[in-house]
Amino acid sequence: VTNDGELLARQTGLIDGKGRPIRGIAPQVVSGATCDAEAAWRGAFLAHGSLTEPGRSSALEITCPGPEAALALVGSARRLGVVAKSREVRGVDRVVLRDGDAIGQLLIRLGAHESVLAWEERRLRREVRATANRLANFDDANLRRSARAAVVAGARVKRALEILGEDIPDHLLEAGRLRTEHSQASLEELGALADPPMTKDAIAGRIRRLLAMADKRASDLGIPDTEADITPDMEP
Repeated sequence: VTNDGELLARQTGLIDGKGRPIRGIAPQVVSGATCDAEAAWRGAFLAHGSLTEPGRSSALEITCPGPEAALALVGSARRLGVVAKSREVRGVDRVVLRDGDAIGQLLIRLGAHESVLAWEERRLRREVRATANRLANFDDANLRRSARAAVVAGARVKRALEILGEDIPDHLLEAGRLRTEHSQASLEELGALADPPMTKDAIAGRIRRLLAMADKRASDLGIPDTEADITPDMEP
């Protein structure tokens, strides 16, 4: 601009009425309508904005020329119903949004609809993958705990059979043998193997009674009970 540059600078809010540079955003923009706040954010994002991939460290960030501009953008975001924070990193003022919903909402207000769709799709894909991984890890942990619990129960039942010898009711003996012969099977699986089949609660009740009977006999005789053969690596 070679002519009327000062007039243009004043009209665009680069300088005030006395010709002094305006630090931050022009007052008429800061106190203007919602469309002014949207325009300010749109221009800032196009000029010095960045959007990272969805995830734990996802962020929409604006690099600002100074703290005044950063605070003005934070205020403009608040008027748009979005919470943004200003911070200084290595001497550079930045405005940052980290909440995924807030990022999507702001992008919509800026008119970046295609970007919102692409970003939300990636965000959803990552969340689904993370949920699937958590469930898989949870299932694996449960299976390991169940298997170890079954091994412990098998060791206790084996000791119970040794303590009681032949003095065991037939229905408890059958439950005990199923437990020792299928040391890593679940109670539901043991119940299905019984003849006739029974529920897991029924098989669990018989095993509990067998162990209680053996522990009482061991206490009366002053010998190690059913937990004597359990080692630390068996603990669930």
